[in-house]
Amino acid sequence: MQHLNTDRNATPDELEYDEILEKIGYGKTQWILLIVSGLLTITSVAAQTSMGIVVLASHCEFHTTQSEKGVMMAACVAGIFLSNYIWGYVSDAIGRRSVLLYGIFICNGLQFILMFVSSVWLFNIINLICGISLGGVSGGLYPYLSEFNIPRHRAVTINYSTMFVSLTAIYVPATAWLILSSDWSINLLGDFVFRPWRLIMLCNLLPGLIGGLILIIYPESPKILLSLNKDREALDAVDWISKFNRGLTINQVLNRNEFTLKPEIQSDENILANHRGCNILINIARATRPLFQKPHGFNFILCNVAVIGLFFSSNGMQFWFPEIVNRTSSTGSNTSSTVCEILDNSFMQPVNNASMTDSVVCINPISTKTYIDNMIVGVAFLIGFSVQGLLLNPFGRKNVLMGAIFFSILSGILLHIVSNTTAVLALFCLYILLPGLSISIMLGAIVDLVPTHLRGKAVSLSMSLGRLGIIAATNLIGIMLEPYCNTTFALLTFILIVCIITVFRLPIKNSE
Repeated sequence: MQHLNTDRNATPDELEYDEILEKIGYGKTQWILLIVSGLLTITSVAAQTSMGIVVLASHCEFHTTQSEKGVMMAACVAGIFLSNYIWGYVSDAIGRRSVLLYGIFICNGLQFILMFVSSVWLFNIINLICGISLGGVSGGLYPYLSEFNIPRHRAVTINYSTMFVSLTAIYVPATAWLILSSDWSINLLGDFVFRPWRLIMLCNLLPGLIGGLILIIYPESPKILLSLNKDREALDAVDWISKFNRGLTINQVLNRNEFTLKPEIQSDENILANHRGCNILINIARATRPLFQKPHGFNFILCNVAVIGLFFSSNGMQFWFPEIVNRTSSTGSNTSSTVCEILDNSFMQPVNNASMTDSVVCINPISTKTYIDNMIVGVAFLIGFSVQGLLLNPFGRKNVLMGAIFFSILSGILLHIVSNTTAVLALFCLYILLPGLSISIMLGAIVDLVPTHLRGKAVSLSMSLGRLGIIAATNLIGIMLEPYCNTTFALLTFILIVCIITVFRLPIKNSE
């Protein structure tokens, strides 16, 4: 029987957690956890991006206007924006694993309920709460994943985990295409009719459900347990990792009978120590304030301006991309018209068909091109992440960042002019892809521009503000796209111009 000594007054050697993890070695614990993180990421991202297709498929039932479609797309993102930063603090106070499990299973339950909701506003409210629960996944996933890896593996592991965002951009249109290619309906209670588009929510929740069930067998992060002064539990977690990876107890791996883990630095304050909500918010505000103070405050503000702008342009357009492609493809192949000319024509069609019955006017099938073009964007993201990784070291982060934003601005300008359908698709891919790729570089720049003890808060806050950009973009495009198409694209391009000026001003290192 092994003996794991937790007595701080005893004499056995005190070892670093990362040192022990190094001796255990990389194994099943890390590989399976990487897959789990990918499954949770797919559910989190799919819950947001799939709304671009859901608003098309549900139009006949919800009779949504363009602005209402914008609200549908933004609901889940708004929930993540409201909760992500707070969930990050909660994960520091009660543990990463608990936050991840609560977040994903609550979201799964709400997604299942969404399959049977017949009111668009109830749909949006539940989707908002779903986003709030997903904030726990966003706030706890990367810290949990990184704390099961030694320092030299963390960056690579998180990079591979991020690649699942690109896979989701393929997964969402692929599953929607499979589901919506069949035309059937089931009459349930009263007037409620269950149609294929509702199964999209089931496809969204399944990866997260599988990932959550696997996560149940995992222990809490030993690092966070040490920071919470739970030495006994931390040693048990380390022993679990050793047995799962090597089939040996940690004492057998280290070839010693007794040892202790070196304690982690504990937070100066626990925001959950006082359960009164106002005090929690005051503590969060107090801990956040140093980010906006000298000497790094001005640069941090500029970074957030750039992050918001990149999210606004890239994700805002990506959410509306299915609607734009579906409308342009439904008008036929007109190679002599720009994208806005085709869109303006498609918006006028319901007026011309006003004499038709509501049921006929409502028929708005999703074209095959819509699915294919969205999958192409997903593949472009996968390729883009790989190419960007090759360019960063030889050209430097700031140069790659400036170049990506410049070519996205150029793509936005050309979309006002180009009429060839293939060229338009290529420009759209660049317009969505390049700012999207730039977000990861900007987050890396933020890490370099703020002190170590503020980095977690800085990245979490920037991601939350970035989602605020998505909310603004999806709703603004919903209001402006129909009456002011060219102005909408011009606004998105102007936002990118602001981004490139901001990035130019930032002291981003060109080499690691």
